[in-house]
Amino acid sequence: MKRVTVIYDDRMMPGRDIRAITGDKSFGETILKRVPLKDRIKESSLACKNTRDFIIISHGEGNEKLNQLLINDIYRENTAFLYMYSNFAIRNETEFSYLIQKAVYADRVYAAYCSDRPAALLIPDKATLMQLSDDLASGQASGEKIDQAAFSDLSLQPEFLSYITGGFDARFFNALEGDDYSVTKRSSKKEKIKAEYEFYSLLPDDMKQWFVMPYGYSEDKKGASYTMERIHTTDIAIRYVHGAVSADELSDILDRLFYFLDKRAVKNAGKDAASGVAEKAYIEKVRTRIDELRKDKRFADFDQMIKAGTGYDGIDSVIEHYEKLYRELRKTAYGKKGHRYNGSELAISHGDLCFYNILYSREAGLLKLIDPKGASDKEDLYMDPYYDIAKLSHSVCGGYDFFNSGLYQVSLTRDMKWNLTIDADLSAYEDVFKGFLEKNGYDHSYVRICEAGLFLSMLPLHMDQPGKVFGFLLNAIGIMERLEADKKQ
Repeated sequence: MKRVTVIYDDRMMPGRDIRAITGDKSFGETILKRVPLKDRIKESSLACKNTRDFIIISHGEGNEKLNQLLINDIYRENTAFLYMYSNFAIRNETEFSYLIQKAVYADRVYAAYCSDRPAALLIPDKATLMQLSDDLASGQASGEKIDQAAFSDLSLQPEFLSYITGGFDARFFNALEGDDYSVTKRSSKKEKIKAEYEFYSLLPDDMKQWFVMPYGYSEDKKGASYTMERIHTTDIAIRYVHGAVSADELSDILDRLFYFLDKRAVKNAGKDAASGVAEKAYIEKVRTRIDELRKDKRFADFDQMIKAGTGYDGIDSVIEHYEKLYRELRKTAYGKKGHRYNGSELAISHGDLCFYNILYSREAGLLKLIDPKGASDKEDLYMDPYYDIAKLSHSVCGGYDFFNSGLYQVSLTRDMKWNLTIDADLSAYEDVFKGFLEKNGYDHSYVRICEAGLFLSMLPLHMDQPGKVFGFLLNAIGIMERLEADKKQ
C-alpha cells in the first residue's frame, strides 16, 4: 500500500502587517503555545497512519533540497505526496487526516483550496512531483479542485489574528472557549473564577478602563465560568518572543503601563502591615513553594544538579542567599532619597502583570489587561506596590515568555558549570525598563530581587516541564549573581 510523504514548504514569508507580530520569522517559525507552527504540522502529519515521513523546505532554500531528497530510492515506488504551503494552518485535524488518506489513492494531481488558492496539493508519485517542482516553488502549481475544510489562510491578517489569539494558553485548572466575539473561561475552581469575575466590579471606576470587562458569571456542579469580549489583537508576549517589539515600541508600551501604575489607588496601611504583605509575597510564598517542590521525587535531582554545576550547596543554599539579598536590597531601596514609597503603602494591583496578560495594538492605541489575580472584597485588591513591577520585570528583563515558548538552552561549560542562555539579547530592553524605573522612583535592584523570588516561587507550578523548572532556578541564580556584581561596582 502507498504511504504519503508530507512536504512542508516554508519559503513564503509573511506580509508586512503580520511581520509586525512575528518579526522576521517565517510562517512555520511562528510560535503558538510554546510550539512553532511547523512542529504542529509535523505532529499532525505523523499522527496519520498513512504518513511515511515529513520534509521541511525552509526559507532561503531552493529546489535543490527537494531534488536531493527525491533521489532517495525510498520514494521510487509506493509513495504519494502531500505538498503543503506554510501560510496555511490546520483548522480541522480530521479534515487534514482525510486529505492524507486521499493522497494514498490519488491517480492525478488534486488541489485542496483555501481562500481561492491551493493550500496543499495531492501528488500521486515521485515523477509527477519532479515535473511540478518549479511550479510548486513559485506557487503556480494546481490540480483538480477537491472540497475540504482543513485549512486557514494565515497570510490574511484577520485569519492570522484569529489563529494566534485563539490558542489560549490557559492554566491547567482552566478551560477557555470562544468565537469571533467572545471568550468564556471555565474552571472547576469556583472560588478562583468568582474572584476573577468580581475583581472588575471592585475596582475604582477610573481603573476599569484598563481591564476587559467580564460578564455572564454562572455556576453549576462542574464549576464556574464567566465571559469576556474577544479583542482581536495579540498579547505582548507573542510579539516579544518573535522579536517584533523594538526598544522604541517597548518604551511606548511602558509609558502606558507606568501611567496605569502611577494612577492606581494607593493606601497607607502602616509600615508593619505593609512589610508583612511584602514578606508574605516574596519570602513566605517562596518557602511554601519550595516545600511543595521538595515533595516531588525529582527534587533530589535538581538539588544535586545545583550542587554539581553552580557555586551553591543545593537548592536550600540558593533560597538562603535569596532571602538574605532580598532583605538587604529592600532596606537599601526604602532608604534611598527620592524613592517613590516610604514602606507603609499598599497599591491596587493586577497581580500577574506579565506580557501574556497584556493585549496591545500600537496601531489602534489599545492596551487592555486580562486575567487579574482576583478579589473577593476591596481589601484583596491591594498588594505590595512592587509586585506588579516585578511581574513586568520578569517578562522584560527575565525572559519569562521565552521560557514559556521553549526559547532557552541549558548547557555545561568546560569547567562543568551550568550555562543558561535565552534566544534573544534583552539588554536594550532592560535599559529602557531601568530608565522608567528611575524616572518613576522605583529601585532597579529591589525590583530584580523580587523578580528572582517570582521565578523561585513558580518552580512547583511547572513540573510538567522539568527542564523549564531547572531553567527558572538557573535564571534566579543569574539574577542574584548580577545583583551581587552590581554591589561591588
